Formats: sequence, C-alpha cells, structure tokens
Amino acid sequence: MTGRPEPPGRPEPAGDARGPIVELEPPLSQAAWSPEFVVQSIETLFVYGTIDGIRSLRPVHADSLWLGLGPGRSPAEVVLAAAARYGLAPIVVHSTSWRQAGDRVVLTYIAVVQPPADASPHLDDSAIARIDLARGEATAAPAVIGIGQVIEHALRHLAWLVRDDPAVAAALPEWAPLLATYVPEPFRAM
Repeated sequence: MTGRPEPPGRPEPAGDARGPIVELEPPLSQAAWSPEFVVQSIETLFVYGTIDGIRSLRPVHADSLWLGLGPGRSPAEVVLAAAARYGLAPIVVHSTSWRQAGDRVVLTYIAVVQPPADASPHLDDSAIARIDLARGEATAAPAVIGIGQVIEHALRHLAWLVRDDPAVAAALPEWAPLLATYVPEPFRAM
C-alpha cells in the first residue's frame, strides 16, 4: 500500500498480486490512440485550375494538410474523406512523392478538385508560385524541403500523368495548358 487512499470503487490489490484493473480490447499497441501506434502521415495538396492558373487550398493554420493513416485504410480513401469534409469535389487523387520529416515518412497526395463554389473558412485559397525543386545528393535527400518545393514536384508529377496516364488525361483535359510549363516528372521512389 502506498499510504494514499485508493480512489472510490477501485479494488484493493490482494498482497503483491496486481492484475489489470480494466482489460482493454484490443491491446494498447493495436489501438489507434496508443502512443505505441506508428501512424503513417498522408500530406494532401488540394489544387484547382482557373483561367488564370493553378490555385492551392490549404488549411488556414498550416502549409499543408497532414492526415493520419490508420490500419485498414487506404491513403486515397483518407484523402477523399478529407476532401468531403471540406466540401471539395475531387477529380483526380494521386500520390506524387514521399519524404522523411523528423521521425516519420510522409506520403504526399495531390488532389485536383473542382473549383469550389463556396470557399471553406478553414481553407486558404492562394495562387501557386513556381519554385526550384529541392535537390539533394546522389545518395542523400535534400537537407530541407519546403512546401513550395513539394507542390512544384507534385505539379511536375501531374504534368507527367496528364501526358502518360490515359485515365488522368481523360479526367483533366483542360489541365494540359495549365501544366504546359511544368517539366513532367514521375514519382521518384529512390
């Protein structure tokens, strides 16, 4: 006994045998809220096209939207659910890159959406500026990768898809002129 009174309703341990007070199903290591649970991060870049160019929709509190990927869910399913929460209508959802950020791996998805009729008060709507890509070494990633560089890479990847993937080309016929100045680039896994 510690000398402190036990909380009401809590059984007194018998001798040194201390069993669990509450049994949890499933084990903590398999529960989504457990500190032991390793979550994959899905970064989502919402973009849409206008006659003036490509625009970005991002959370007002962050440079991009990061979503957790729990067990049994696909990244695209998580991205589509997030778009629905913001009232956005996706046209194309595609993974464009990955990177290490701190102690986690971040998988980036671009979500081309219909131009929103009513802007969500939780999203910042801004024009996308061109930027040089982050470059690393032959065997090492860049030391710093900014969100502008992630968006630039995603749009270069989208430019490649519009030219190479019949499903994406059919879904985005009006995007060819918007992406004309982007150097097409596939997803570089390594």
